Amino acid sequence: MRLTRQWLVRSVTCLLLVAVNLSGTYGHDGPDPRAHWVFGIPFFKDGILESQLGPKLTAQGTPTLEDSDGLNAIRLEGSKSYFIADQPWAALQEKLPPKAITIAAWVSLDEMTRYGGIVSALQDNGDAETGWILGYNNDTFSFGLSSQDADDGNGMMTYLEGKTEVVQGKWYHVAGVYDGETMQLWVNGKLDAESDAQGGPILYPDTATLAVGAYLDMNERIPMRGRLAKIAVYDLAAKQAWIEHDFEHQKDWAELPPTAKKKEPLAFLVAPFLQYATTDSIRVVCETNAECEVSVRFGETAEFNRKASAASDDKTIHSALLDGLAPQTGHYYQVTATDPETKTSVQSEVLSFQTASLPETPYAFAVISDTQGNPAVSGKVGELAWGLRPNFLVIPGDLVSTGTEKNQWVYQFFSSMNPLISRVPFYPVLGNHERNADHYYRYMDLPSPEYYYSFRYGNAAFFMLDSNKEMGPESEQYQWLEKQLAALETEKAEGKVVWTFISFHHPAYSSDENDYGDLWKGKSSWGDLRIRPMTKLFDRFGVDIVWNGHIHSYERTWKMHNEKPQNDRGTIYMVTGGGGGGLEQAGPIRPPFQQTVRRGHHFVYVAVNGKELQLKSYDLDGQLFDTVSITKQTEAPKE
Repeated sequence: MRLTRQWLVRSVTCLLLVAVNLSGTYGHDGPDPRAHWVFGIPFFKDGILESQLGPKLTAQGTPTLEDSDGLNAIRLEGSKSYFIADQPWAALQEKLPPKAITIAAWVSLDEMTRYGGIVSALQDNGDAETGWILGYNNDTFSFGLSSQDADDGNGMMTYLEGKTEVVQGKWYHVAGVYDGETMQLWVNGKLDAESDAQGGPILYPDTATLAVGAYLDMNERIPMRGRLAKIAVYDLAAKQAWIEHDFEHQKDWAELPPTAKKKEPLAFLVAPFLQYATTDSIRVVCETNAECEVSVRFGETAEFNRKASAASDDKTIHSALLDGLAPQTGHYYQVTATDPETKTSVQSEVLSFQTASLPETPYAFAVISDTQGNPAVSGKVGELAWGLRPNFLVIPGDLVSTGTEKNQWVYQFFSSMNPLISRVPFYPVLGNHERNADHYYRYMDLPSPEYYYSFRYGNAAFFMLDSNKEMGPESEQYQWLEKQLAALETEKAEGKVVWTFISFHHPAYSSDENDYGDLWKGKSSWGDLRIRPMTKLFDRFGVDIVWNGHIHSYERTWKMHNEKPQNDRGTIYMVTGGGGGGLEQAGPIRPPFQQTVRRGHHFVYVAVNGKELQLKSYDLDGQLFDTVSITKQTEAPKE
């Protein structure tokens, strides 16, 4: 602790400010803040929060005014409610503090999440980290900032984590201070964390949004649940005396007892989505923000002549099995959630699905992998895929960046992909970023044990594996797959199954520049060698295509047999990791198995008609960049 450091401040008295009271009167002995907002009744009208200084704030969602204990505040309910500045970034950046900064806020939190934001102006996308944020992380407050002296080429933020455990529903005075050399986090007038990892002027992003009540950047939106009373942003670093005075001025707020969390209106936290379609059934899954009862009306028209009740282990994540359906037929459904106490309910829109196709019927599906942490891109890719009207979706892993973080499932994966997965079922596998987290197993409704399973669609057999686990000849998955593929031979001989597809996360073959050795300086293993023994099974049983992710680029191999490219037989291996994650690229050395590679976000569309298969790959602009047609031979070449 270095409280005697000479701070970078203007020549002003120690008591820089007589804080604004909640009536809105503004008087002080020190400099004006660059931005100042009072979240009270006189200032919030028609979705606009007037500022005392700086930009107005535009409400997103439906923030609500509160007046209790003589304290005006605005409550944010979390799922969609927050504020953004009403000015473009170029204009805002001229007004934001360039060198030193103090951000002070009175806030009460109803829910603690990871990477929450009280007020922020940042981009934190992979290792590109610029701007600043005053927020919270798990059960403490936090302060993050990026500076020019610490710039590693695309910015590097330091996040201070406090030590004061936040009590939900209580009021806190929180301040982040940076003087050009040292970052400090203050909670209720006391120093909570400190770091000298940053130095020099603040490093701002080229574009961003000034957000209040949310962690918001280009690919993440994590709204806050709680209340705001006031926020001020200064272009100077406050001394200890000012921090203490600003807290003492409204100290009685911090002494108020915790406010019980307001019961939110019943709503879908995760809107309905589809899983595991068969010729006569499908599963509908959703999550609600409170315990309730869920039912699904469905039928071949929106008249809805049938109804099914959903099952739930905790009464918040619900799954309903719709069975007794006609094959390869369009159906409509609507989900209703009902509070058993109040009898109030909420309904989804009327949605549609199709049951699985019979073996003789053409069908199509999309492949999108590594949607992780980029809902803007994954949403666009999903929108483009839906535009082609596939029957279903295959996801070869890394649905989210951190599988243990619930917000990433709710606000990144499900929210961005819902326009697609509410109308077509999706079949995922676990990637390394899922971390085998319980969230995956709670959301997915797949055959046991869920980390590997199989399904049929049309004349194809699909086998979904977990490449995070052992896949060698002695492993559970290898032996299971060997038995499954052997049993499939009879159906293939009878023509009931024509195509065999497999999906898992880590690629057996990859030209990536550095995941399997630095190809700019040395050698590569050309893929995950743990997986390579399983390719012998693919050779023996004539697997047609293997879809992988993990590498955030696109790659398609030649037909591979016995680890060598072939013309007349073998398995095509495809890396389809362009669903949203930070992009990667192939190395400078071309291996023999490589047919085509591409750097860029993308998705794959596969159409099958009997023994004909057409595969088309599209970029983020919907432009076709790769295509291949395969005609299945009547008999596979013998060994």
